[in-house]
Amino acid sequence: MAYELKNILIGLLPLDEGCSSNTAAVLFGVGLAHRFKASLTFQTFVPHASAPYSALGGFAAGLFKRENERRRELVAAVGASARVAAGEAGLTFVVDEPDLDLEELTERFNQQTRIHDITVLDAGDDLLGNNRHAIEEALFNSGRPVIVVPKSGGNPDPHRIAIAWDGSARCARAVGDALPLLLGARQVTIVMIGGEKDLSRIAPASGPLTYLERHGVRSDHVTLEAVGSDVAEALREYARGSGAELIVMGGYVHSRFRQAVLGGVTHSLLEDNPVPLLLSY
Repeated sequence: MAYELKNILIGLLPLDEGCSSNTAAVLFGVGLAHRFKASLTFQTFVPHASAPYSALGGFAAGLFKRENERRRELVAAVGASARVAAGEAGLTFVVDEPDLDLEELTERFNQQTRIHDITVLDAGDDLLGNNRHAIEEALFNSGRPVIVVPKSGGNPDPHRIAIAWDGSARCARAVGDALPLLLGARQVTIVMIGGEKDLSRIAPASGPLTYLERHGVRSDHVTLEAVGSDVAEALREYARGSGAELIVMGGYVHSRFRQAVLGGVTHSLLEDNPVPLLLSY
C-alpha cells in the first residue's frame, strides 16, 4: 500500500469551447503532485469522431473531418495549458494526446490509470460529454482510487477530511487508499448516516477509529440522520457545516455488469458536491 503518492494521472477533458485556462482537476492535481513531489501524467480524453463506413459520402466525410480538426484544437489547447501549469510548479510531467476512437482511447486511459497511484478528474459535464464515462472507467477498471474535483475546485492539502463510513469493502478500500491524505490532515471524522441503511448491521465506528489510530491518524466520529433517506444531501450539508475539504467514500453501483450505473448516493454527489471526492471501488 502506498503511503505517498508518486505517480498521478490527470484526465484532460475540455469543459468549454475556446477556454485556455486549466480546469479544477488540473489545478488540484498539480497542487497534489507538488505536495508529494510526484510525477504527473496528463492524458487528454477526447475521442476521434468516427462514423459507419456507409455514412462516409463526400459531404459526411467533410463534416467528420472538420469535427476532428476541432477536436484536435481542443486537445492542443488543454494540453498546452497543462504544460504551463506543471512547468510553473517545477514538476516532472508527460502529456499524452492520443488521437483515437472512443474504444481505443478508453483502453489507453485504463492502462494509464492502472500504473498510477491515483487519477484526478473533473466533476460535471465536459464539452463533448465524455466526463462521466472517464470517471466510471477510472473507478471500476483501474483498481486505484479516483479524486473527482468540482468546478469550484478544492484544496490538495485538505486539513479536514470526512469519511463516509458504511462498513462496505469499497469504503474500507477507500480509507486505505486515502491514507496519504489522511496522515496530513488536522481533523478526520468518520461520518455514519442512518435512514438508508440499518446502522446496527454496519461495522461500528470504533473499527475504523482503531484502524486509523494504528496508522498514526487521530479521528473522531459522528452519526447523522438522512432526512427523507437522502444520504448525499446529508453528506453535502455536513461538508458545508464542518468545513470538510474532502469526502472519502466507496463508489456504489447497482450492477456489476460492464455498463454499470453509478448508485444513487455516488451519482448525486458527482452531480453536486462542494468538495472533492476520493472514491474507490
